[in-house]
Amino acid sequence: MKKLLTMFIMICLVTFYALTVANAEVWNKCKVCHNGNMAPDEKTLKDKYHSASTFIKAAKESLNPMMKNYQGDEELKEAAKNLSLK
Repeated sequence: MKKLLTMFIMICLVTFYALTVANAEVWNKCKVCHNGNMAPDEKTLKDKYHSASTFIKAAKESLNPMMKNYQGDEELKEAAKNLSLK
């Protein structure tokens, strides 16, 4: 029983870690350009867009060709979540 409990706890920890890494990946892709030099950084985006919906709308309407590959709904929702926008 103790071995089973230990195995369960290990599986839970690995799963939690994997989900945390998966969520962080979206913003990690964004922050390569969103560093304050090439594009607005995280703080600037948070100050400018107070909700996830305004952030997503602005990203979808961007005419910058660099944004074309990142205008999918799920990626933008995850990026907004990573930025703590609600």
